[in-house]
Amino acid sequence: MTRHNGARDTTGTPVPPLEAWSHYDNPPRSGQWPLLRELDPRTGTYEIRVSGKLRYELRRAEPAQRIDIVVDRDPDNETAITVYINGTKVTGPGINIHAVDPGASNADHAWFKDITDHDETVPEAVRAEIDELAADYHKRKSCCSRATCHG
Repeated sequence: MTRHNGARDTTGTPVPPLEAWSHYDNPPRSGQWPLLRELDPRTGTYEIRVSGKLRYELRRAEPAQRIDIVVDRDPDNETAITVYINGTKVTGPGINIHAVDPGASNADHAWFKDITDHDETVPEAVRAEIDELAADYHKRKSCCSRATCHG
């Protein structure tokens, strides 16, 4: 779980976030674990309730940057993707876009093989998501019966 900033106790008094988390990480010997619940997923607000009288509210730290991604999904042409960081259009070698779009090809075996052939610099988590999406398209659209096909 990501640690948060902005902890307050039940009176609204600011407290160090580590104080609140210490109750969660080191429960009392009675065996009754503190309750952790998400109050607002949009703002990242959580509550740690240690007892009826001891409760902390934590708010996730604001992100250092805002990332916006605009996807132009034109059914008759290629999909165009534009990335903005803090409102500024970003291009260059640091931006890696992976569009998993079989288009009209019906997700045939050639498309599946091409989309799952990754450069060694692609992070494992990104590879796994691309592979999972491609396999799903390939299974649903083409029902490939090749013995070498893992889609």
